[in-house]
Amino acid sequence: MSTSPSHLLSLRDLDRPAWNALLEQAERLSGPAGRQPLLAGKRFGSVFFNPSLRTRTAFDIAALDLGAHAVTLNVGGGLWSLEYRDGVVMDGAHAEHVKEGFAVLARMVDALGLRAFAGMLDARADARDEVLHAAARASSVPVLSLESAMDHPHQGLADALTVRRRVGERSKVVVTWAPHIKPLPLAVPHAGTLAFAHEGHDVVVAHPAGFELDEGVLAAARGLAAAAGGSLAVTHDRAAALEGARVVYAKSWGARAHYGDPAAGAAAVQAHPDWTVDGAAMARTDGGIFMHCLPVRRGVVVADEVLDSAASVVIDQAAARLDVQKATLCRAMGVTA
Repeated sequence: MSTSPSHLLSLRDLDRPAWNALLEQAERLSGPAGRQPLLAGKRFGSVFFNPSLRTRTAFDIAALDLGAHAVTLNVGGGLWSLEYRDGVVMDGAHAEHVKEGFAVLARMVDALGLRAFAGMLDARADARDEVLHAAARASSVPVLSLESAMDHPHQGLADALTVRRRVGERSKVVVTWAPHIKPLPLAVPHAGTLAFAHEGHDVVVAHPAGFELDEGVLAAARGLAAAAGGSLAVTHDRAAALEGARVVYAKSWGARAHYGDPAAGAAAVQAHPDWTVDGAAMARTDGGIFMHCLPVRRGVVVADEVLDSAASVVIDQAAARLDVQKATLCRAMGVTA
């Protein structure tokens, strides 16, 4: 069965039927259907500006399992350095523009993936997701975001699928800020918040003052939650947020006020060590599960007693990436299992 292929740039772009169809397809592809040559003869190219373990591996294996061929390119490591801004005189380090680079790649493959993290120098520029959108404009085939400045759709899909499998019904889900050694982008907390809102959970985003998520993302999440019968709240009181929670999703992110100032950003994320998720924090929950996107810094973001406990589902969560990425590959190439 064929469907119309399309980009997947953000979880905000998916309507309710498309969201449910992807997760249902992912569940089907977690079984024997996921080892059938549904994409025989198809080609998938991915371009990484930044490192990857789960995303890259899951797409390579997904393509293999479904009969497609995957080509992975690393910017600055075997691939020309790419410019993405319009109207720039290219007399610097960038040898090729995405206009030509992605236009050529699109003539050779059936879908493309792109990972380009936030620059964390200019919050307004990051909010525009300029690299991702420049590549999508240049491509004549569907482009999948493999994490951008503002969103990580495949992580959010895997998060939602994990909670469907482990919890099921509408529940209180806490997306909590955690300490770190350096400021990190907002893409994962955005994706988790949007994903749980799509699912109709009662989502609580907890963080210290000054670590606000993007208001446009929060507005979209509120709309998604309301449409799905859930809710969204934001608080600076983590203890109250954790009371009765069934899911605790920990992730560190930087304060946008410190973009462009790494020293101030690092000091800010190190200023709240009491936000580390430990056994006492999890004891406030209603037998809650612990989630994190990985990689995670033990003893900084989360205590070993939590990460090594039966409450931790981080490995199942990471493994779900393979299932959802099979589903998005099929969607991009117009195939339904």
